[in-house]
Amino acid sequence: MWSRDLDVLVPMWQGADDLRVCEGPAALAALTVPGTRRVTVPVPAGGSEREGGVRHRAAVVDAHRDVLARHRPRRLLTLGGDCAVEVASVAHLAGRYAQRLFVLWIDAHGDLNTPASSPSATAHGMPLRLLLDDDAQGVLPAPRCLSPGQVALVGVRDLDPVEVEYVHRHDLTVVDAPTLGAQPTRLAALPPPGAAVYVHLDLDVLDPSALPAVAVPTPGGVTAAALARSLTALRAHHEVIGVGITEYVPQLAHDRQALIEVLDALGLTDALA
Repeated sequence: MWSRDLDVLVPMWQGADDLRVCEGPAALAALTVPGTRRVTVPVPAGGSEREGGVRHRAAVVDAHRDVLARHRPRRLLTLGGDCAVEVASVAHLAGRYAQRLFVLWIDAHGDLNTPASSPSATAHGMPLRLLLDDDAQGVLPAPRCLSPGQVALVGVRDLDPVEVEYVHRHDLTVVDAPTLGAQPTRLAALPPPGAAVYVHLDLDVLDPSALPAVAVPTPGGVTAAALARSLTALRAHHEVIGVGITEYVPQLAHDRQALIEVLDALGLTDALA
């Protein structure tokens, strides 16, 4: 079992502009064994206005930063909601672990847009860029707290042109979905020795045939078995200090077994006790 100080449930949908994901945190929480504390963050309704190139800006700013400041967790589980919830969680742990922090961004998408470049103006396509790049600051206040060497994109297969350019310009480490599927232990080789690892898991990294119940299903993903093997190997070789799981749409028809297999590999159920 993976122990942690705090589980934070953030039913935020405004970052994806998709109301369906607000049910994801409670559904995920029902499948996992609680950590020391479990807190649900109230999310304001928020309007549909666009401000500074971001839809629902008022709702996605500082969603749960105050909760993290109050509880000061060193080991954190974040259950979203959409990917914008990761900004506060990763920034908090970067403040704790500094250069030791290594983020595995396991996602079909790079989430590397800026408010100026985003085709959709939805914040869930921006969180990693906000954490990496001063150029993305101002509209969504998030301190640049990661360097490119602290991040690896895993399972990515749908990048906008601006994101491709950013990856190449900063030489970000990328392990695409076919590579991860063929070499499940590749994930464990990415963080440096002694790293404090944060796993961002957007469930759309899984192929829709394995888990269609996500906000943005994207063909060409990995199987649940391959992802589970990768995560098991990661936990065997590294200290995982944080996990964020996002973009689950539980009301869509799906077989929960694929999801449970992945949660088992993360040590979030009784199966690994």
